[in-house]
Amino acid sequence: MKTRVQGSVLFWLWLPLALSFTLMMLESPVTNAALARFAEPSVQISGFGVALGLSLLIESPVIMLLATAIALVQGRESFFAVLRFVLALIVSLTLLTALIAFTPLYDGIALRLLGLPMRVAEAGRGAMQAMLLWTAAIGWRRFLQGVLVRYGKAQLVTWGTAIRLATITAVAVALLGWNGLPGAVAGAWIVMAGVLVEAAVATMFALPVLRERVLPHREATPPLTQRAIGRFHLPLAGTTLLTLLVHPLTAAALARLPQPELAIAAWQVVFGSLLAVRSWGFALQEVSVAARQQGISARALHAFTHKVALGTTLALGLLALTPLAGLFTGRVLALEAGLASPVVFGFQMCLLLPALTAYGSTLRGLRIAAKQTAVVYWGMAVNLLVNALGLAGGVALARALGAQSVQASLLVGVAAFQLAALAEIAYLLRGRAPTAS
Repeated sequence: MKTRVQGSVLFWLWLPLALSFTLMMLESPVTNAALARFAEPSVQISGFGVALGLSLLIESPVIMLLATAIALVQGRESFFAVLRFVLALIVSLTLLTALIAFTPLYDGIALRLLGLPMRVAEAGRGAMQAMLLWTAAIGWRRFLQGVLVRYGKAQLVTWGTAIRLATITAVAVALLGWNGLPGAVAGAWIVMAGVLVEAAVATMFALPVLRERVLPHREATPPLTQRAIGRFHLPLAGTTLLTLLVHPLTAAALARLPQPELAIAAWQVVFGSLLAVRSWGFALQEVSVAARQQGISARALHAFTHKVALGTTLALGLLALTPLAGLFTGRVLALEAGLASPVVFGFQMCLLLPALTAYGSTLRGLRIAAKQTAVVYWGMAVNLLVNALGLAGGVALARALGAQSVQASLLVGVAAFQLAALAEIAYLLRGRAPTAS
């Protein structure tokens, strides 16, 4: 009976966050569907993907602010301490974005480090400049969303994300009608409108919670220092940084394989589309942190994770292995035939990914709840190392075999990605953070 009650509590804790993640992850297919209707879709989708990948890499230290806020904000003093940390972080990262987007440093990264085709790199430059405030908006709303979840208002996070998706859809339709921008820049405007509106909505939702429950509560414990917040958050930030390094690494690998423009575009569509299916699993990380704070057992969490893993795997199988695949790529995303075929192939090669996402998210959440953030960091370091080795080995093997198809190029990316996720799960199950000798 206790397990059943805990399972019910978990479901209602998970559902709003899962819906929020799903709505947020639908942003990528909506944007890709819009860009597919601009001129030179493969180049523009690839360019937007490069800009988004670099922007995500820069924003990586702020993604885990949601988990940090859930764990550390207990009242007035801790709220303002974490707020100071957040503001310093987002200002610094916005300056870094400007340095890359508006100086020759972008050429060094896109052309020399990643080895991108010139047309793809140029398409990405304007898109990245348009995304200057991306990190600031994401960091601010992740912080406030963490406060909302911490104080039992997770459903408001879902509403904020729904408003974001509606904004993105409306702006995409408007820009398609205008058709006065390159596709990659239009994609940047689309996603920027969404995150700015969601940040404003998160602020509106959070203000009553702050006034009524956070600010009136004076904490008896010693105040949080910036150093203490940094010790907790920085391993999580490093974890996300390592996670998002996968995208430029994969782009660099695909740029060295046959049909690079098409392969990078296909990877962007496959990865972005699968985010919507994997979002049910992503939500388990924050759910695990909040659930452990409420005394729910790890056993109940694992049982719930099995159900999420099975459901998401079946959902992807339905998309990848039935006529829905052609309907989705042809009618919804409006991909040209040369791009649609490798995208469907990519879906079929990623059938393990939703389950790996669910199990990895729960294991990370359990480690975060136990204040073992360094283990989470090293788990992601294992992920990145295995991914990099997989990409390098895949590129070498494809060249040795004389592979020429875009499917072969895409297989290198998706195989390395899933192998790395499996290695991270193995580490999180047994691993310990290295200690200084």
